Amino acid sequence: MAKKGAHNLEDVAGIPGRITVLNGLPKASAEPDYGASSHMARMVLDIMKYDPERRSALNMKYHPILVDICRRLGLRVSYYNRNQEPIKVQNMEGSTIPWGVKVAVEKIGAVPDVIYHTGGLGKESMLVLLGTAAIDVAKMAVCLAKLFKNHEGNKVLSSPSRGSYKFYGSDVECVFCAIKDGNHLMKKKLLYQDKNTMVLMNLFPYNRVHLVVVPKQHIKDLNELGAEEIKILFLMVQKTVQLLKKVIKPEGMNIELNLGKAVCSNIEHLHVHVVPQFMIKSSFMGTTDHNRVIEDSLDDIYTRFMDQIKILEEENAL
Repeated sequence: MAKKGAHNLEDVAGIPGRITVLNGLPKASAEPDYGASSHMARMVLDIMKYDPERRSALNMKYHPILVDICRRLGLRVSYYNRNQEPIKVQNMEGSTIPWGVKVAVEKIGAVPDVIYHTGGLGKESMLVLLGTAAIDVAKMAVCLAKLFKNHEGNKVLSSPSRGSYKFYGSDVECVFCAIKDGNHLMKKKLLYQDKNTMVLMNLFPYNRVHLVVVPKQHIKDLNELGAEEIKILFLMVQKTVQLLKKVIKPEGMNIELNLGKAVCSNIEHLHVHVVPQFMIKSSFMGTTDHNRVIEDSLDDIYTRFMDQIKILEEENAL
């Protein structure tokens, strides 16, 4: 973790060497000290150029399941490819980290919560957690470790494998239009559609589950909708809230409409997130304490939604 306004390696405290396991518990080889870990110190200093409050980082062993878990928890994840490292970067000592951070930030248009790379010739893969304080980043690591340990057979994260995540990327021009057009390759859980809107389960939920309301018309901005179209869209949002209340019984609700890359909207087709919230959050702290993100599989929840689907089919008026 760096001091505020840090400018050099001596302004960043780190743990020398690696954290290992001794008698089932984490064990550091030495006490933290300033200038003790040049590799991670450079990572922190370069991240601070983009966000001065992101002053802490922790390097974990890379595993694709960990990346998958981070995405499903709603973390901003980015990466860089060591095999694409320019020759001049390879030949300049200490320049890989600044290059990698720049690539990772530009890839998502924001400072990530997680940066990883899968290694290269003679280079070990790595996954780095980023945060504002060392204690928070350490708790994030504990949370991820617990979820990773319980990943098999415990329905801790009941979502599809990472292989299907590619359908939310560049393989199709617009994931929602592909679903609307009946693209058979699209992994989806479509709850309802009419001539104007669709209601989908998000396959990579921010919480136990969340739903997405999508106008079928491909638009990028709310101002592209007329008054009647806005009425139709938010009538469906209203009914979607009723459906969640009936099936999930949340203690609160987030209704989110994200527009533009600055708020990490990766799909330009306008859509409204409807996310249930609970007094015990499915955040890092809640997950760490209770060791779960989703209590039921998405298939089970989908079935429960479909049992109450008449809520979305009803004719309501404002």
